[in-house]
Amino acid sequence: MISEIIPSPPPHKRQRRIGTVLSFIVALAVLTYVGNWFAAAFWLEGKIEDWAAEERARGNEVAYGELRFEGFPFEMSVLATDVSYARRRGQIEETVELGKLRAVAKPWAPLDYTFTAETPVTARQRNIDTDTVVTLGAAPRTQLETRFYGSGVLEHARLTVLGGLLTSERMGDGRGPREAARFVAASLTVDQAEEIKDHTEASAVVNLTATRVESPALAAMGTKAQHAALAMEATLRGVLTGTDSEDLALWRDSGGTLEIDRFTLAMDPVGLRLSATLALDRLLRPEGAGTLEVKGFDEAIRDLVEAGHLKQDAAEIAKLVLGAFSRTSASDGTRIVSVPVAAQDGRVSAGPFTLFRLPGF
Repeated sequence: MISEIIPSPPPHKRQRRIGTVLSFIVALAVLTYVGNWFAAAFWLEGKIEDWAAEERARGNEVAYGELRFEGFPFEMSVLATDVSYARRRGQIEETVELGKLRAVAKPWAPLDYTFTAETPVTARQRNIDTDTVVTLGAAPRTQLETRFYGSGVLEHARLTVLGGLLTSERMGDGRGPREAARFVAASLTVDQAEEIKDHTEASAVVNLTATRVESPALAAMGTKAQHAALAMEATLRGVLTGTDSEDLALWRDSGGTLEIDRFTLAMDPVGLRLSATLALDRLLRPEGAGTLEVKGFDEAIRDLVEAGHLKQDAAEIAKLVLGAFSRTSASDGTRIVSVPVAAQDGRVSAGPFTLFRLPGF
């Protein structure tokens, strides 16, 4: 029996066949990617419209101009123009307005979104009872970075504001808006648990920083500092599903607490450091206790006397009393005193002195 040998194709034909197969695979992958990109764009547009419809059903106002989908092929970018959002919580009305808002996601990280305000942001809060309006104007490039769990629950959020102005105004007041504070390079970070079992577990960790805050309140406090820097680290325990009075009441009734691990306010050479545990009372006012450390209290007392907020004889007594409980800073030799602070029945006090009072929600 004679064997027949089938000759192999020439090398150039074999290479051409492999190249054809690879080209087909690449073309199929590209077409699949393009199809998925546009399918995701339609899906995202639908999700935006669904969210707007849900908010309107709750009685809130949502408006935006056109939605433009950009960024193909390496990112999903949605540009919304003339964006506005308004809601009312009891006697509080809140509105947010901006000209252009861009949302960006990467195809390989579909649970991460970055929202950037390409124009200034204006946020207002009006108290109908007191007929006062607080307005926050944030500079362009205000950015919100978010990451979600697979279940759709927010895992991480970071809000960064390059600069802003906070004003307050009483309607009908001829003086118009009054500046409350200016700030530079402020950021707010929230890291949230996907689920918690009881009120003792941490549901969120909050960090707030502002490298420079200018406010007329600094002069009113008697300090000579032209600006201050602030930072806060806090832990929220218990499930807080929203900021309406009903949400806050449910959180309170289930044993929810806010632990301020560290709040610092630096007004060179004076510095304040607070740690406290807070809950809410029946009128949804903060209540709890903690410790306030005052660094450079000699300078603070001197400034209060010069500003006319404290008489000289009272200042001398304060120095003697506080000095007895003070310690010396190892870094710069200034004296530091710790005093107990408390919030109860709307009264915020440091030791036996009332600092200010808080209204109900």
